[in-house]
Amino acid sequence: MDDNSAYRDLFFEETDSNLEILNEEVLRLEQNPEDTEIIDSIFRSAHTLKGMAATMGYNTMAKLTHSVENVFELFKSKKAKVDTDTISLVFDCLDTLTDIVEALRAGESDELDISSLVLRLENVANQNAQVSPVKTKVETESKGIDLVLSNLEESDLTVIEQAEQTDYKAYVVTVKVDNESFMKAARAFLVMNKLEQEGDIIYTEPSADKIEEGDFEDYFKMILLSKLEQSEIKDNILETSEIEEVLIGDFDKTQSTKSTEEVPVDNTTANEHIQVKEGAANQVTAKKETPKKSISKQTIRVDLTRLDQFMNLVSELVIHRTRLEDLSEKEKLLELSEPLTEVGRITTELQELVLQLRMQPFNVVLQRFPRMLRDLANELGKEIQLVTEGEDTELDRTVISEIGEPLIHLLRNSADHGIEMPEEREKLGKPKVGTVKLAAYPEGNRVVVTLSDDGKGLNPEYIRASAEKKGISTAGLSDEEIQQLIFHPGFSTAAKVTGISGRGVGMDAVKEKISSLNGTIETVSEVGKGTTFKIILPLTLSIIQALLVRTGGETFALPQAIIDKVNRFDEEDVIQVHQGEVYRYKDTTIPITRLTDALDLEDSNYGSPHIIIVSIGDEKHGLVVDELVQQKEIVIKKLGKELGEMNHFLGATIMGDGSISLILDLTSICKGRKEAKQ
Repeated sequence: MDDNSAYRDLFFEETDSNLEILNEEVLRLEQNPEDTEIIDSIFRSAHTLKGMAATMGYNTMAKLTHSVENVFELFKSKKAKVDTDTISLVFDCLDTLTDIVEALRAGESDELDISSLVLRLENVANQNAQVSPVKTKVETESKGIDLVLSNLEESDLTVIEQAEQTDYKAYVVTVKVDNESFMKAARAFLVMNKLEQEGDIIYTEPSADKIEEGDFEDYFKMILLSKLEQSEIKDNILETSEIEEVLIGDFDKTQSTKSTEEVPVDNTTANEHIQVKEGAANQVTAKKETPKKSISKQTIRVDLTRLDQFMNLVSELVIHRTRLEDLSEKEKLLELSEPLTEVGRITTELQELVLQLRMQPFNVVLQRFPRMLRDLANELGKEIQLVTEGEDTELDRTVISEIGEPLIHLLRNSADHGIEMPEEREKLGKPKVGTVKLAAYPEGNRVVVTLSDDGKGLNPEYIRASAEKKGISTAGLSDEEIQQLIFHPGFSTAAKVTGISGRGVGMDAVKEKISSLNGTIETVSEVGKGTTFKIILPLTLSIIQALLVRTGGETFALPQAIIDKVNRFDEEDVIQVHQGEVYRYKDTTIPITRLTDALDLEDSNYGSPHIIIVSIGDEKHGLVVDELVQQKEIVIKKLGKELGEMNHFLGATIMGDGSISLILDLTSICKGRKEAKQ
C-alpha cells in the first residue's frame, strides 16, 4: 500500500467524481429506463471506479463495483428491466462505496461487510438469468471470437500491400481479456504497447480511444505489421496476465474482411487510421514509433489551501495599495501618481481574477439533492419531483461549501411538512406529483437562492398554537411574523417525531448557518398554495465595496451591496410611533435606527447627519449616521473567537493609515432594533 500512497489524493478525487456521476446517471436511468446512452455512461464510470480500486489494492471496493456492473450488464442486454427496487439496491451499493471511500480517506481499512449487498445483487442476476436458461446457454456458447474485421478501408489495404513488399507480414490479431478482469483497459494497453515494440498496429477494432477507455466487450481486434512469426507474437501477448485467448492469422482480404458498404465509419476514427497508415507506409524499412494522439489538458487541480493563501496575499496587496494612495495624497507626491494608478489597475485585475478562481457554480451544491429527494419521497410514500434553475449561477467556494447543509434541512422540511400525500393532493385538485423548486440567480453583487414547494403552506393558526404551548408569546404578531417563528430554537409543528423531522432541530440551525455567511432568510407562504424560502447571500466573503461613515467619533464600514440610497437627514422627517421612529421614504414610512443608540456611543455634534436607506430582503430600513467619509474597497478580516459574540459586526478592516475599522452587520443592527421594540 505504501507504493500507492503517492496516488491516494488522485484516487480520491477521481473516485468522488465517478461516484457523483453514478448517482446522477442511475437516477436518470430510473426516469429514462430505455436510454442506452445512460447505461453506457454508467458502465464507463463503474469500470473506471473498479479499475482504480483494483490498482490501489482496495479489493472490497473492486468486488462490490464488479457485482454492480453485472446487474447493469443485464439492463444493457435487455435481460432485466429497470425497476425501483433494483435502482434502490444500486443506490445502497453506491452509499456503501461512499462509506468505503470515506473510511479509506480517514486512513482506515476498506474491509466493510458487503456480503449482504453482493448476495442481493447475485439474486437479481440469477432471477433474470433463469427467465430463459436455454437461450442464455446457446448465446454463451456461440459467442466465440474470430478474425473477421468490419470497417477496413481501401487505404488500409494499400498500406498492407506496401508493407508486404518490404519483408513485413500483415497479421490479424484478436485478443480476448478475462471476463473477470478488473482492469480490462490496462490489459489491452499492455498488449498493444508490447506489439508496437515489434511492429506497427495500423488498425484496431474498436477504435484505439475506446480500447484505452475499456469501452469494449471482452475482446478487441487489430492488424499488426511485423517481421516476427505468429508464434512469437502470440507468446508476447500471453505474457500479459488475465488474457484468456489469442487468435492470430495472416491477413487475407477475402477471409479477413466483410462488406462495409452499409456500415457508417466514424470520421474521427478514419482520420486517425489514415495518419497511422501513412506513417507505416513511408517508414516500414526504418521503423519509427507510431505517433500517439495527445489531448492537452485545459484544467488543473489546485489545493484549496493554496487558493486561500493566494486570496490572502491579494487582500494584503489591496490594503497596502490603499495605504500608498493615502500617503501619496497626504504628502502630495505627484511623481507617484502615475505608477500608483498602474498598480491600482493591476491590483484590481488580480483581485477580480482571484475572486473568479474562488467561484464555483451552484450546480456543485445541487448534485446531491435529486437522489436525496427520491429517497425521501420513497420513505414518506409521496410523489415529488425536483425542478432546478440557475445551475450556472456562481458563488464563492466558502458559501458553496457551507450552504449545502441548510438547504438539506429546508428540502427535508418541504418534503415532510409541505408536500401532501398523493391522494390528499388529488382531493384538493392538485397534481398527484408534488413539486419542489430550487433556484439561484444573481442580484447585484448578491445571490438569491429560493426553495419553494406547492404543498400545504405554513398555517399561522397551527404555528400560533404550537408557539403558545412552548411559552412563546404571539401577542400583536401578524400572520407573516408568526410564520417566521419556525426559525425559533426547538420549534416544531410536527404531530409526531419521525426519522425526518419533528424534533424542533434544523430550522433554527438553518438561520444560524445563513447568518454566519452574512446572509438572510425569509419565508413567504400561503395556506394551501405552498411555501417559498428566500435566502440572500453575498457573492464573495473577502473583498467588498464599502461606505465609510463616522458616528460617535468612530469610523465604521457599511457593505455597499445592500445600500439603496443616502439622503441628508432632517429631524422634521421623523415620525414618532408607539414602536419607535419611522421615516418618510418614497410615499411610505420605514423604521429607522440611530447608530449611536444601537452601539451605545456618545452623541456627537456633527452638523451634517445622513440617513442611509438599506434593503434587507424586501424591507427597507433607515440608518442614521453623523457623517459620511468616503467609498472604499475593503478587505474583510474575521474577528477572533474572543469577539465572536459581537453580533453587530461582520468583521474588521485595515485602513490606509494603518488604523482598524469595524464592519457593521446592518441586518443584525436594523432587525435587532425591530425585534427589541416588539
